[in-house]
Amino acid sequence: MKYSGDNFVSYNEKKKEETKSIAWYLTTHITLYIVLIFFLIFFAWYTYFVVTHRYYIVYGPSMKPTLNAQVADNDENSAMDAVYVNLYDDIEVGDIVVIEGVSASSESIIKRVVAESGDYVTIAKSGDNFYLYRIPKSMMSQNSHGEKESLLSDSEAQVIESESASGYDVIWDESSVFIDGNYTYEFKFYDQFLLNMANSNFDYYISSSGLKYVCVPEGYTLCLGDNRAVSADSRRYGFMSYENIVGNVELFVYDYSFGNRVLEVIKYYYSQVEDFFAR
Repeated sequence: MKYSGDNFVSYNEKKKEETKSIAWYLTTHITLYIVLIFFLIFFAWYTYFVVTHRYYIVYGPSMKPTLNAQVADNDENSAMDAVYVNLYDDIEVGDIVVIEGVSASSESIIKRVVAESGDYVTIAKSGDNFYLYRIPKSMMSQNSHGEKESLLSDSEAQVIESESASGYDVIWDESSVFIDGNYTYEFKFYDQFLLNMANSNFDYYISSSGLKYVCVPEGYTLCLGDNRAVSADSRRYGFMSYENIVGNVELFVYDYSFGNRVLEVIKYYYSQVEDFFAR
């Protein structure tokens, strides 16, 4: 059988057209897939870090050593770290939260929730160190005479924060003291909550050993900075309403340059993917 030159030309042109079609098909679909992937990444970022979260730069030394560890105690205007705050998560004891509408300057403040509604709390020395004492609401009862009674002893109510599940350290001003009876209280806490017990609307509890506690009212929390030597917190502004809490900190950005901000977001997503596949 004989083939003319025209047949070979037609065949080659046909192969070229098929090759072009395949190349166009692959290029188009690959481009669409890339665009789709970037759209999904952007949608996830926008949903997570814009709709459900808010970004805050942390100023001052009040949360040292957890945040702004290198900022001097007398420097309220410097910032090294930043946080992403979850706007919709439940607030629990131990959470770091951003609070608005409590300071005279109307600026946001960042503190740690150390007690919630119904808890009985105090701050006093044991030995040479200050400790937070917290009796959870579930650990309070009434005896047969209708008097409040704690199911925890004072030593059991003592919160060892540096060894807690949250694993955070705190800084106290050991010289800020108020002596009442057998106990040495932290002055700013005593002045705000315990000094005028007889004329206060708060609920109180005095343990069998004489340690005085104040009850966190319904709808409120007790919030303290980790650097309690300099922090302006509930000891100045009183109990913090849940309504003033923006949300709890879910992601830290240490040394908040743009590069570190992006890196922390990538690390967060990577950890979420790992958790998903580990289930």
